[in-house]
Amino acid sequence: MTLPAPPAAGRYVDGQWHRLHPATPVLRGGIWLLAVVLWLGANLRERIIGWVFNVREVGSDPLDELGRYHLFGFAALGVLVVVLIAVGLFWLSWRASTFRIDQEAVTVRNGLLLRTTRTAKLDRIQGVTISRPLLARVLGAARVDLEAAGQNANVRLEYLTSAAAEDLRRDVLQLASGSRRRQPDDEGEGGPTTPELAILAEDGPRIVRVTPARAVGAVLLSNTTVLLVLVVAAVIVLNVVLDSGAPIAPAAPIAAVSVFPFIVASVTVSARRIGRNLRYSVVATPDGVRIASGLVSTRTEAVPPGRVHALRIEQPLLWRAAGWWRVSVNRAGHEAGRQNQQVEQSLAPVATLAEVLTLVPHLVPDLADQEALLTAGLEGRGDGEDFTAAPRRARWLRPVAWRRTGFRVAGGSLLSRGGFLRRELVVVPQARMQSVSLGQGLVERALDVASVHPHVVHGPVRTRLRLIDRRRAEQLFEELALAGAAARAADVSHRWAERGGAR
Repeated sequence: MTLPAPPAAGRYVDGQWHRLHPATPVLRGGIWLLAVVLWLGANLRERIIGWVFNVREVGSDPLDELGRYHLFGFAALGVLVVVLIAVGLFWLSWRASTFRIDQEAVTVRNGLLLRTTRTAKLDRIQGVTISRPLLARVLGAARVDLEAAGQNANVRLEYLTSAAAEDLRRDVLQLASGSRRRQPDDEGEGGPTTPELAILAEDGPRIVRVTPARAVGAVLLSNTTVLLVLVVAAVIVLNVVLDSGAPIAPAAPIAAVSVFPFIVASVTVSARRIGRNLRYSVVATPDGVRIASGLVSTRTEAVPPGRVHALRIEQPLLWRAAGWWRVSVNRAGHEAGRQNQQVEQSLAPVATLAEVLTLVPHLVPDLADQEALLTAGLEGRGDGEDFTAAPRRARWLRPVAWRRTGFRVAGGSLLSRGGFLRRELVVVPQARMQSVSLGQGLVERALDVASVHPHVVHGPVRTRLRLIDRRRAEQLFEELALAGAAARAADVSHRWAERGGAR
């Protein structure tokens, strides 16, 4: 079957099959295969030459042996055959990788002998991410991840040219928004020349910008760094004890060796976080919130409005003096992972209070012009701004944080605050709630308090409300059950171009 060439304008929404970047096989793993082959050739060259050319004894330099037996021509021919076979396999792999975008879905086909097909419905796409690893940037390629609702439903296109990836993202978001016609480009000849500049130059304010000092400071004041300092201090103390000749001294070398992998891993994680946070910015655009990050390997991501199922704003104790906050969200297609993964996947890894108050309304439109409410949720305590605080008897379960614990239903969202050492505010849009449950453990029953749990998609944000007076918890359960059903029925935020007409 003859496939059409990609359109010059980058508009792939034609229902036809298109191929990926010609360097896709190399970027997917061919470069590592080539490295392994070269390593084997360098270390086993004597045996390879002896086996191929039936040379019994190969000296220290295999090239001299080839010259002595006049085998240079055969060796060059063999290398050429191997190269042609590798190129042919890469070419077949590239020919077998195609994708198609129509008015309903994005479909990707891969494999030559074992054929696989993945499809993402446009109305299930939660976001589009463009990543550029270092080697892909050198070759002018980019990876596109379509994050779709459902278990293991994401679709990945590896790789496209950088310009084609940007164009494809705009097309997919345009279709997912509910619009069937793409608007003309606003950029003229003097527009941005690189994808990174294009994302920062689109219409809308840059609402979050992480400076280099903030990127480094946030990592230095993290739990990983504190734990690393404590471990290093413990090793130093053991070595001092070793020099003193105390009975515990023999354990010092063992402890030093055993913690070395932890030190290397901690430094690696910290360096990766700093590299990701450098050049980190969030821009509000007509298609939603756009994120650009990374210094060596870059990553750009689009979060359409109405796709945030839960939001958490948190402030570790060490960040309080600097006034920094972290914003995380639950989205379909993003599974909950380990703590390090959750930190690295934060929507805003480190932001000021003013940036947070500007960002939240773009993620949860119901909270627009609610700065006083958000500030009370982040820094307040008790029943200020109509928050329902935890009853005094709940102090037996949270002796320090019970005054901070509380909730409020505002507009179409549920807000829950808590934490003393680590402040946090959780926001759950009622339209994103899948169900609600009411629970009460043995100790909670004795204190006459209960928990209400709005269920949303899995992610780093936990949405359970604890330490609520039992009667008020029963009322809240009924209110959320009714309000959630009504909000889901009336919600069109997942097809944002249909709200009030096309953009």
